Amino acid sequence: MADSHNKETRSYNMSRIHSKDTKPEVILARTLFARGFRYKKNDTTVYGTPDLTFKRLKLAIFVDGEFWHGKDWEIQKNRLQSNIEYWIPKIERNIKRDNEVNKKLTDEGWTILRFWSKDIENNLLSCVLLIENKVRNLKMNISERISIETFGDKRFRIKIVEPESPREAVITHYMHNKKNRASRIYKKDAVEFAREILAYKYPEEEITLKSAENALQYGIFNLENIPFPSVENPHFEFIDLFAGIGGFRLAFQNLGGKCIYSSEWEKAAQKTYRSNFGEVPFGDITRQIIKDYIPENFDILCGGFPCQAFSIAGYRKGFTDTRGTLFFDIEQIIEKHRPRVVFLENVKNLVSHDKGKTFKIIREILEDKLGYKVFYDVLNSMTHANVPQNRERIFIVAFDPKRVKNYTNFRFPSKIELTKTIRDVLEHDKQEDKYYYSKNHPYYPELEASITKNDTVYQWRRIYVRENKSNVCPTLTANMGAGGHNVPLIKDDFGIRKLTPKECFAFQGFPVDKFILPPIADSKLYMQAGNSVTMPLIEKIGGEILRVL
Repeated sequence: MADSHNKETRSYNMSRIHSKDTKPEVILARTLFARGFRYKKNDTTVYGTPDLTFKRLKLAIFVDGEFWHGKDWEIQKNRLQSNIEYWIPKIERNIKRDNEVNKKLTDEGWTILRFWSKDIENNLLSCVLLIENKVRNLKMNISERISIETFGDKRFRIKIVEPESPREAVITHYMHNKKNRASRIYKKDAVEFAREILAYKYPEEEITLKSAENALQYGIFNLENIPFPSVENPHFEFIDLFAGIGGFRLAFQNLGGKCIYSSEWEKAAQKTYRSNFGEVPFGDITRQIIKDYIPENFDILCGGFPCQAFSIAGYRKGFTDTRGTLFFDIEQIIEKHRPRVVFLENVKNLVSHDKGKTFKIIREILEDKLGYKVFYDVLNSMTHANVPQNRERIFIVAFDPKRVKNYTNFRFPSKIELTKTIRDVLEHDKQEDKYYYSKNHPYYPELEASITKNDTVYQWRRIYVRENKSNVCPTLTANMGAGGHNVPLIKDDFGIRKLTPKECFAFQGFPVDKFILPPIADSKLYMQAGNSVTMPLIEKIGGEILRVL
């Protein structure tokens, strides 16, 4: 390794050496480009100016000349025969700088790959495969995944999302369905929305539709740590209308089904649904734009359609109430998509409302107009699902006889023994003070005189307390957390208190050890529990439906 040049010649020769776009670097860059990778060359905004940069992934690639960067330096420096006083300090400064660059970039969260020029010239494929592997892993394990909570970011919504936009629902539906045929209906809008999110998140980057699609495919949007993820290899597919907090969904997922579409207009309920299933339901099902996202084919339509119009607790206007007319939106969806099964739930008073005329209209639409075969029954959570709540609801199951040949074999589940008591549901530790009645409360004397047992759920009925004699929880209602009547009360070792939202969810059969109650107002959580279906009962009926499919 002799150097015969004088100082001036050496200086001139070094000035002509290219520090970038060397032959090995060009070969590597062109090969990666041909394989579909997009990068930035010699990005001066990144410390050390890497030869190739994947900025979003924070991957920096350097192509180092063996001599200039001191490959095997402890051996090679002893082979220098002339001008040692120049070369040894020069190359050791390069080595020191390389180490400084590595440390600073690593401290900033970058991944660094360094290749010797000869390795690229002699083993190009191995180098390219190493880069491809690293890119793939970084995409799958990117340190800053974008949470679905980003969709609710106020600044982002103001900047990007118009009011009542279905985009949040579109992108989460696409992520849940990207491996099945239902993804086709969501993909175009999901990719566009992903591009907008990424452009907002990384304003310095040029985000194309292709890169946004890649981001969706490689999992940059975080759907991890979901308590109840979608079934990967489903036995059937269903849609979840008037989804509430997901009672139908959880029941049918337990039975091996995959939900490919959900709809729920109430914002707080959407938050609870999203927290547990990682999916934002579509909004108002009366809007055509919302109906248009329903995939063409599915097996079961589920829906606990709004019951206020038929309930004793409501004004019982039925089809004169706009909430009652939502059944006609269900009719439109059934007529267009022809699911094999329709499974609906409502209050038991639907049968007797308006002297039976309302329910007669519903049956005529399902049977005479749509050609389905209808089964219905009023079942109680405490007698049919081993859940200690006195909750009677009507369940309607309708089969398309052309697609379900064995529909005549369908039977609603039989009564079973109630083995669970309220003691199996109630929390036994002291709860937050806000749930207890203070002795200074104006109702406290009446509560103290009437609520005497620790193993009974009572109800505040506007001006008096009623004891539930059946040793179960009385029917949970939507207004129980808003100061209305029917507020369930108990006496525990620490005082007289209301049921907590968690206990109300447990009385609906939800697995509260896993089910997430998001940080929203208790009044909203009480409403959600009161409006929900009893999940284990839905699962039992669902099992009977699947038996004949």
